[in-house]
Amino acid sequence: MSYPRWARLDYGGVLVGLVLVGVSMTPSMLPRPAHYQGIVSGFAFATGYAIGMALWKLVRTAVRWRSDWLTKYGWIIIGAVWLAAFIVLLQYATLWQNGVRTTVGMETLAGYEGWLILLVAVAVAAVLIAIGRGIAKTFWAIAAKARSLLGEKRRHGGAIAVAGAVAAVVVGFTLAFIALVASTVLFLDSRWDARNAAMDPETPVPTSPFISGGPGSYVSWEDVGSKGRSILAAGPTAERIAEVTGAPAIDPIRIYVGLKSAPTHAERAALAVKELERVQAQDRAILVMPGLTGTGWLEPQAIDALEYLHGGNTAMVAAQYSTSPSWVDSMFHPEQSIEGTTALYTAVRAWWEALPVATRPQLVVYGLSLGAQAVQDVFATPEALIAGVDGAVFAGTPSGSVLDETLRAQRDPGTTAVDPVLSSVPQVRYFSDAGEVAAAGPEWTEPRIAFLEHGNDPVVWVNWSIFYRKPEWLSAGQRSDAISPDMHYIPIVTGLQSLADMAMAGEVPDDAGHKYGDSTLLAWVAVTGDGGLDAAQLERVRAVLATYDEAPPISR
Repeated sequence: MSYPRWARLDYGGVLVGLVLVGVSMTPSMLPRPAHYQGIVSGFAFATGYAIGMALWKLVRTAVRWRSDWLTKYGWIIIGAVWLAAFIVLLQYATLWQNGVRTTVGMETLAGYEGWLILLVAVAVAAVLIAIGRGIAKTFWAIAAKARSLLGEKRRHGGAIAVAGAVAAVVVGFTLAFIALVASTVLFLDSRWDARNAAMDPETPVPTSPFISGGPGSYVSWEDVGSKGRSILAAGPTAERIAEVTGAPAIDPIRIYVGLKSAPTHAERAALAVKELERVQAQDRAILVMPGLTGTGWLEPQAIDALEYLHGGNTAMVAAQYSTSPSWVDSMFHPEQSIEGTTALYTAVRAWWEALPVATRPQLVVYGLSLGAQAVQDVFATPEALIAGVDGAVFAGTPSGSVLDETLRAQRDPGTTAVDPVLSSVPQVRYFSDAGEVAAAGPEWTEPRIAFLEHGNDPVVWVNWSIFYRKPEWLSAGQRSDAISPDMHYIPIVTGLQSLADMAMAGEVPDDAGHKYGDSTLLAWVAVTGDGGLDAAQLERVRAVLATYDEAPPISR
């Protein structure tokens, strides 16, 4: 039976590809919906296909023997064996995924949707193989053209032709890829700018003078940006705080300067300080400077928790530095988060230092994800951080943060990377879940710096090296209890699984993955005090925060 050239597959490529599909079904840090599993399996098959095709070519070159029987029945045998294997594998995959789902507090599955996995995997693999064949076809066309120009009889002509083809293909596709990425980012930047400027008619203009964009504000409501407007329009009022806690409260201060509010980081920072002076923020008990994510987003639970905790006797000050999602900022213009956050902290710190020491507010910083890294990047050393703030709460610090890695490297011998103890820096503590935060005792040295880092948060632990090197946090004696014991390191495959984990990081219940709800509230209590609330009042605050629907996706 004859097949069109595009439909022909390589024995070795299919065999190795199917093996990688099988191991791609094993569990990773977080649960994977069927469509994500299909994407992972599709990439795994395409990767295995490329490897297997190369190995099979070597085998065929080295071994002259050929089997008519294999040619006639090989595909039937492979298909039958893998149909049976896939059915069995689905049962194991369901068990593996349910184990992970139980760990993060999600409902278990009755069965994994094999048809969806197969459909998505085939589509993804087909596209990737087609791209690979296109590159190979281009390569051989260039090589053939080079041979004809050099002449077949010219010494080393074939080698030169192949080398030239390799160079041309690599350079050509690299330049094409860079051009595609650059043009895509430029296009999306314009879309993100437009989204940032969009006015939602359902977002009310503030009526409180304590809110930027409200009466008497130096910040225009139109210039704040969509993320800033959502932050300023939300949050509890004095009446709502009193209703929840049963204690007296005042209206919290929220200062937010948008990217369009002033042309430079320094000018936006100066405008933020001007706003602090306007609302007399020096009279509040707590002054918090949160680091924003790339789009200017801020997790509502975190700031609302602080305001409930201290009866609204707080002032928040933030300044937007970008409109792009965090992953774009991190990859293409990482200087923006550093420069913007540094400019704001420098200006706020100078204003705060000029206040009377006895009466000025407690200066604390906060950050989630890129916001955490942005604030940490303000400080060159752990000592600078400790000297520069009265407290800090960092949740889900991305892998690669210099300050975080510096601290983790100083951990006491015998303590793990996922649960480090730092006797040499007693102000800093790491917490892997809400229970550990609640158990923090009064012996914790001030100013208290809390790092909240779930053992199954891929944002914290995953970087590109996971594709080729087993990470420390998956090694024996270092693993977190939040990671399934059935998760094992597999080169390439674990990297692909981790990308799916990244996509799922904010789609899990609180206190798992990249969501830090209860841990953040308890960290505020430990770092800034309980505001005079007793256990029953704190539980009421926690219950209110638990109703928040908005999850913190890493793309924000």
